[in-house]
Amino acid sequence: MEEQSAFATCYQLAKLVEKALIDEVELSPKPGLVDRLTTGSHSDMNHELFVLSARTLTPFFEEMALASWQKRPSQAVREAIAEIGRRAETAMLAATGGVNTHKGAIWAMGLFISVISSQYSCDRQLFLPKIFTDIQQLVAYPDRRLQVAATGSHGNKVKQKYGYTGAFGEAAAGFPHVQVALSDFLSRQIKDSPEKRLHMLLAIMATLDDTCILYRSDQQVLNHVQQLAKQANKQPIPSAAFEALNNYCQQQNVSPGGSADLLAASFFLLSLENLTSQKLYFATAK
Repeated sequence: MEEQSAFATCYQLAKLVEKALIDEVELSPKPGLVDRLTTGSHSDMNHELFVLSARTLTPFFEEMALASWQKRPSQAVREAIAEIGRRAETAMLAATGGVNTHKGAIWAMGLFISVISSQYSCDRQLFLPKIFTDIQQLVAYPDRRLQVAATGSHGNKVKQKYGYTGAFGEAAAGFPHVQVALSDFLSRQIKDSPEKRLHMLLAIMATLDDTCILYRSDQQVLNHVQQLAKQANKQPIPSAAFEALNNYCQQQNVSPGGSADLLAASFFLLSLENLTSQKLYFATAK
């Protein structure tokens, strides 16, 4: 019975991740990003490719959840999900013809589904602040099997040039920008809607040092994107400020891909109340 419960819950978690990834690409219109309406600043990606990629990754997220079931964050769990993540990336690239649709999402969602599976199976409940601290604990363990031959990756190039720690630094800090997105969502006294979720994206973009933007441009462009996002987040969508942000991303050919990954992770966390019969404690950072 316990084994059946594990497989059923881990499958459900993986399907929630899949839905969050698809919900992110469905959300429209997004500045510089692929959505239902446009391909944003991308010539090699489209909506259909992202949906295919999300569905390709689902079995790997289920495997990560199972690898973490009834196990607290540890060196063994860290290396187990890292190995699954590398296989997931290989499968993604095979499905998309070599296009990197969800590399950042594999990292972020892998960590979230791991600690959520761990906490839910061990404690029979989910406490949102502990999800973030468990992730900090998990990433503190080194991935000893990581091949450091990835020095030519986009993230490493940005790190060498600007000193930002990128996706790893975000996770090590407990995903503060996911917390910002959830806080923005919960602070708005309007019903859930595409506009409310676009504000979550703007809240992330306003302060995230998005390495996807930096890779395509420079610090000055990133600073201006952050300023435009902050201004657009102060006004109801649609607005002239939101249109200005859209236009600037198109003109500069930049795409806030890191922000999109964190938005999808935020959607995943919002969906967790479907897993439990109790209200989650959304005590998030401001």
